[in-house]
Amino acid sequence: MVSKKLKEKILAALVIGYIAAPPVIHAQNPISVDSQEIDVESRESNEDFLNYLELTDEFVLSAERIPTNRWDTPANVTVISAKEIENNHYQTVIEALNHVNGVLITSYGRSDTNGFVSLNGSNRVLLLIDGHRANVNQDPSVGSGFLYYQTGGMCDLSMIPSIKVVDRIEIIKGGASALYGSDAVGGIINVITKKGERDETEVDVNYGSWHQYNLEATNQGVKGKLSWFVTAGFGKSDGDEGHYGLNGLVQPQYKYTDYKDRDLSIRLDDKFNDRNSLTVSYMHRSHDFYDKASTVLSLNTGTLYDMYNTSSIEYHFKEDTSTPGWIRYFNNYQKGTNFNTYSSDDIFVTYKLQGLEYQNGWEFGRHKLIAGVEWHRLDAESLEYNIDNKRDNVASYVQDTISLGNKWTLVPGLRYDHDKDFGGNWSPKIATNYRADDKTKVYASWGRTYTLPTLGELYTERIFTDEYGITSIELGGAYSDTAGILANYVSYYHPAIAELIPSKGHSETIGVEHDFDDRTVASLSFFNNKVDNAVNWYETDLNLLSYNAFMTYSNNDLTQKRRGLELAFEQNLSDRWSYDLGYSHTHTENIVSGVKTNFHGLPNIYRIGIHYNLGKWRANLLGVMASSLDERYFPSDKYAVLDFNTSYDFTDRTSVYFRVLNFTDEEYSNNVDICPAPGRFIQIGATYKF
Repeated sequence: MVSKKLKEKILAALVIGYIAAPPVIHAQNPISVDSQEIDVESRESNEDFLNYLELTDEFVLSAERIPTNRWDTPANVTVISAKEIENNHYQTVIEALNHVNGVLITSYGRSDTNGFVSLNGSNRVLLLIDGHRANVNQDPSVGSGFLYYQTGGMCDLSMIPSIKVVDRIEIIKGGASALYGSDAVGGIINVITKKGERDETEVDVNYGSWHQYNLEATNQGVKGKLSWFVTAGFGKSDGDEGHYGLNGLVQPQYKYTDYKDRDLSIRLDDKFNDRNSLTVSYMHRSHDFYDKASTVLSLNTGTLYDMYNTSSIEYHFKEDTSTPGWIRYFNNYQKGTNFNTYSSDDIFVTYKLQGLEYQNGWEFGRHKLIAGVEWHRLDAESLEYNIDNKRDNVASYVQDTISLGNKWTLVPGLRYDHDKDFGGNWSPKIATNYRADDKTKVYASWGRTYTLPTLGELYTERIFTDEYGITSIELGGAYSDTAGILANYVSYYHPAIAELIPSKGHSETIGVEHDFDDRTVASLSFFNNKVDNAVNWYETDLNLLSYNAFMTYSNNDLTQKRRGLELAFEQNLSDRWSYDLGYSHTHTENIVSGVKTNFHGLPNIYRIGIHYNLGKWRANLLGVMASSLDERYFPSDKYAVLDFNTSYDFTDRTSVYFRVLNFTDEEYSNNVDICPAPGRFIQIGATYKF
């Protein structure tokens, strides 16, 4: 029998060999852009790819990992364009996503910058930056990753340094493990950054409630074949958020309303020719937030810190075809203070995710075939928890987009992942799209999903005490082993707890989209997904050291079932007025050891947008409403939050804007008993281009 280590070495050799192989297969493809024998369909698909660079609202890159027309893509797709971001003067990616139908933001504290996203009822969403994996945080209680007793490894949007760098955001709802692997249970969010297109500098300055001010500058330029896009920003705030818990109080050590933000991003593009280019990018964001109550209670220094660095280098080839290829290396780094610390010293937890990825594609006949290989390594270090652990994963995938006549598209795919701790996993998928006519599409998809336990779930040991709210006490000596593995510690008190295993399940989506005319479009989709062996968190009373203490731990006794629907309607009433309506419903069943438990989700979400555009004037009223909420976890069984923004362009280069967030001053966060929920926020700002 071949040993496990030998299998890993063989697989690694195959991966390295595949990556090292020069991308010359395109030369063997008889159907190329330069070939005089190219057929009409191939020519049209290549033109589609070139049009994708201009018609960004009609084309998506993330759903099939190659450029596809939205109407031919068998998925529930939403695109947020740079124009939409600019018109609404969104300050963060979270703000932009919060007004997308079917997207749920679970926020804490300053919801404009902190929060996690759920798609199709699942918070296991994969965040991508320019196509590469960005999920780094593996611990639900570290720095900006804090979310009260929920599974770690979620999509933390706090790491995006500035929305000024965003060219478009693609949201693909539905299981995507066949192409993207672990964490893509609910779907993916791909943040695609801008590249330099002209010589221009822009300055954006604003001031708002809670003494908040931000200054941000961007510079882009083109010189020959080289282009660049650079942003730098600084933000500061001090003051109260507005709402403080179900009883009007927030637990004192989480009243962190003072903060400082610093961000920097650089993207360089060198286009060698029409077929090949090189992209180098770097992003940095640091976030200091000051905990007023900590200094009073002497729990810690009162200053908490998060820092994100993201860098990548990517070589593109065959860019003039409908199946472009690339090879990239990326490195994501996060360093954060664990604010559940009972020490006078700053305790940091660091995560580093690096990856090497290669993809190539070929078009022949009615087939667009892509294949790729990936290597990812995740490092986690924590002095407090005695963690110094690495996780390696190698994967390969293949997918074929098949055109069956003028109406049908069939997309089968398969991915294989091998993790050094949990072995191999296969993730198949099948999807189909039917173009009934030029204005109607019907789609359906099925796929297997899986999620690995995060390092935060595997290597977490902490005891909490409620004497000062939720405060951890560092363990040592007889209470823990030197490796800091939770399972070993818990086994002393709970021998029945088993080691964590991967969660596996399936996801299905079916939907229809129809253009009634050039001004009106409607869509309806249904989803269903199930996850077995999901990670579930528990609290256990310990009563150690004369404290009323309890400990958190996790195991795989949870089964999650989710189903729901989304309905959206958009209409342009005239050149000046337009509106959009949205409704999403999610039903979740949590089954623990065969027993159904109640879940405090958001079952009904309603969205409305009213937009006005008159030359230099623009105005938008955006609303998010919810009903049938569980009052054990929410301040009320319903809420209605309205945002308003307006702007005026004095010239082509100068504009001013005014915004009011949470105009109704609603208390709506499901974490208000822990963190302050944002109240009404007023902001005024100006932009100048030169």
